[in-house]
Amino acid sequence: MMKEIEGWLDREIVKYGLSADGQPQRCGLFVVRWESGSGHNGDSPARVARLLRLIALRLSKLSSSVKGWAPSGEGLVLIVVFSPEENDDWASADLSPGRMAFLIRDTAQRALLEFGCSEMTAAGGGIRSGFGWAVGKDGRTLPSTAGPREWEAALLNAYETAWKHMFFSSAPLIRFPLEELRESAADFDFSVRYLPIVSLLDGSLYGYEAVPIGGRKGERIDLRSFYAQADQSGKLFEWDRRFREAAIRGLPSRNGDVKLFLPVPAKIIFDPRLYPGSTLRRIEAANLRPEHVVLVLIDGDNESAAMTGSALKHYRNQGFRISISGIRPELDSLRKMIDLHPDYARLDVDWIRGETPDSVEGSLLQALIALSRKEQIVFIAGGLDREALLPGLVASGMHYAQAEQSAESGTESVQAQKERIAKLQALIRAEVGKRFTGAAGTMAALINPVKQFSRDTPVSEVSRHFEQHREAQGVVISEAGRPIGLLMKEKLLQLLSGQFGLPLYWNRPVGKIMDTHPAIVEESVTVDQASQMAMAREPDKLYDEVIITRDGQVAGIASIRSMLEWVSQARVKAAQWANPLSGLPGNEPIRREVDRRLAEGRPFAVLYADLDHFKWYNDQFGFQRGDDVIRYTAETLVQVSRERPNGDCFVGHIGGDDFIVLSSEIDALESAHETIAKFEQGIGAYAPTHSEPAFDRSGQLLEEPALSLSLSLILCRSTAGWTAEALSKRAALLKKQAKRQRGNSIAWEELADRESTDMREEMELTGR
Repeated sequence: MMKEIEGWLDREIVKYGLSADGQPQRCGLFVVRWESGSGHNGDSPARVARLLRLIALRLSKLSSSVKGWAPSGEGLVLIVVFSPEENDDWASADLSPGRMAFLIRDTAQRALLEFGCSEMTAAGGGIRSGFGWAVGKDGRTLPSTAGPREWEAALLNAYETAWKHMFFSSAPLIRFPLEELRESAADFDFSVRYLPIVSLLDGSLYGYEAVPIGGRKGERIDLRSFYAQADQSGKLFEWDRRFREAAIRGLPSRNGDVKLFLPVPAKIIFDPRLYPGSTLRRIEAANLRPEHVVLVLIDGDNESAAMTGSALKHYRNQGFRISISGIRPELDSLRKMIDLHPDYARLDVDWIRGETPDSVEGSLLQALIALSRKEQIVFIAGGLDREALLPGLVASGMHYAQAEQSAESGTESVQAQKERIAKLQALIRAEVGKRFTGAAGTMAALINPVKQFSRDTPVSEVSRHFEQHREAQGVVISEAGRPIGLLMKEKLLQLLSGQFGLPLYWNRPVGKIMDTHPAIVEESVTVDQASQMAMAREPDKLYDEVIITRDGQVAGIASIRSMLEWVSQARVKAAQWANPLSGLPGNEPIRREVDRRLAEGRPFAVLYADLDHFKWYNDQFGFQRGDDVIRYTAETLVQVSRERPNGDCFVGHIGGDDFIVLSSEIDALESAHETIAKFEQGIGAYAPTHSEPAFDRSGQLLEEPALSLSLSLILCRSTAGWTAEALSKRAALLKKQAKRQRGNSIAWEELADRESTDMREEMELTGR
């Protein structure tokens, strides 16, 4: 590249930066450097130089992009030229040099393995590489009018950039010794295991993530290490291909009802042997479609975000959903997620230290979920096997969760795995039931009739149906009345409007293009829960219709618009009755909830809470501190209710300093004692530092006035004959008993049916 005598830039190099028609091309420099290990001896530099020349000669024959090269001590400098990408997209500019780096490494490995050179490849040595673009002052391709001086400055900057990349890279292009290189190039023995991904909104099985398992020990292999070892040995393409084929071939279900989350190394797109459509053909051969597969991009520690973005674009253009893993509540991690904007992101939850999230961790978790919803990224949390963590994940509104490999899963049978998944699903459904307990309105109120077709119906017939019924936005594909798919009018029109849309799809069966993973809910599901499930879908499915079933049979569909309108109207009504201070439901929702539980006929518990000496406190220290005490009491009741494993709780604010908690009768007395304990732990922060004398309701002087909590608990064993008014009167009498006690107190009683209770009380009054 440089004239050896003059030392100036060869003016002929300018022509490399121009195409045959004189248009500027992308130009850059590769710096390849040999690092000797402990086996370096006196005559090694000459042998290294000869080997590097051999590598350079081979590269110039293998790739037309290599325009020139020059030795530099124990290094090599290559000038490369790449044709402009489509639309000159510099955001994906790492793709061409990345592929060239693969070619350099493979060429060097073949040369090393062919010619031995064991004394030159001792432990501790290796081959490093770096790349830099030769660009103008604006950071773009040098113009066709650029002269030698501009080229000289650009190449010097590229040389400096390449050296920086080479030295700051955490891993060499090739790591010595050569013996390890030969050993690592051998075939690797592994199998594939599938970890379930379950919806936290209804407990349904959403998909499986394929993970490699060591063939001998049966332990899960770390994917980053797995692909890093393959990359170092030059076997990344072969290992990745073997793993993809095995994962696709062994997927437990091929009906499209679950998704396959398939890990792929982001760096593989640089391999020249990976041609577009290779993964797609394997998937189609397994009777799957791109929308059935989510590619989980695995990037290395030293790989750039631009490279991962190039991989994401490469696969997304083929119709695949994309997921990234390892997201944590850290600024760099979240910025990476936002910049890449995948369809899915796996959130690590190992930062939640306890069995359940504390208040800080819970708030952070909700903030992360709010961010993902704003960016329309579907979150998948780990920790599904931490059963104690499930209530917190469900309550936070997390979309999905993935089970980790259990300690005994290496020998776990298929039946045992199914039983384990079924147990987790049951736990999730129980927690979801608690979350939406008391929510008014079910999907039965939003059912609209829908046309059903079989999977073998030609697309042309469905298209004519949409033409004749312009108000229809979607149709259901069913078998024996059970839904197996959905086709939206908008999606069909997009397919048919393409350049070859009509000849490709017009006579094909609708089962080939339907959405095999639509949102399906039973008519008994609350509208609030169904809307949450619908909004947890991929961004391009957010506004698809929701299929409603009755005992598993298609009953109709509902639009997202109708669901959101219903939810917004319900929340406006709820806000009218909410207490403005605590935000808890007020008297009307309380009455409806009591009536609902009485109508169900199942035993339940009623807990009334009342603050003692609150009026004195409010008068003495002002309404602002009084409001703080009210809010603290409300938070205490809500927190205890959420932590109950058999909760089914409803917390309401009657008004002033009076609250009510409705729950199942299981452990209700224990819950009341926990409420007192938590109240005592924090009420000291609101204790007065000085005060005037206080008097009780009878006018007696109180020696040490202090805020305390009186609880009256009714265990309603039978609901027969009872009304909301009768229970309220009963609780008021019981509360008076609690208030006669000094300090925090509980008064409770059990009630049978009302007739038996009245008879018992009458006998007690008459002395019989």
